[in-house]
Amino acid sequence: MKRKCKFITLVLPICVVLSNNSFAEESGVLSPITVGGGIINFHGSIVNTPCVIDNDDASQTVNLGQYRQDAFTGKSSVSSPVGFDIKLTGCATETFKNASLTFSGITVPDENTTLAPVASQSGQITATGVGIQILQNSKLVNVDGLKATDVVKLNEGDSRLRFQAQYIALADKVTVGAANASADFTITYQ
Repeated sequence: MKRKCKFITLVLPICVVLSNNSFAEESGVLSPITVGGGIINFHGSIVNTPCVIDNDDASQTVNLGQYRQDAFTGKSSVSSPVGFDIKLTGCATETFKNASLTFSGITVPDENTTLAPVASQSGQITATGVGIQILQNSKLVNVDGLKATDVVKLNEGDSRLRFQAQYIALADKVTVGAANASADFTITYQ
């Protein structure tokens, strides 16, 4: 008799667990399941500066548009400039009253004011014989990371640093393809 009791004592809890799971499946209610979902990256910084860069302007895309190959009439011809701003918010001008930017990107050899188009990751053909320039007040800006832009006076509150970008023909003949480049920037307060 003791043997039967031990067997029943061991089997009975297993039967109860199994019957609970089958009851849940039969009633249409499934037990919760947890799986891995992915990773979220957060970027930012804490700064001790007179202003902060507006979130929308910290990483932006300036759409230069499409241009026909024959729109470039020879070396040094340029496209229509496209304006873009870098907005600084929350500016307190008690200590620093001015700001300048330094752009740094992959430049055309021996050209500190012209960004070189880079090959896209999607395997698109890259245009040749063309580069991208940044202007401030119709004046070319260095994009090699070695020289800052002209100084801009900061406003209390918000300030906008205004720039333009344009394509420039580097050769008499420009070939078709994607003409994309990028430049990092730093801000110097003075």
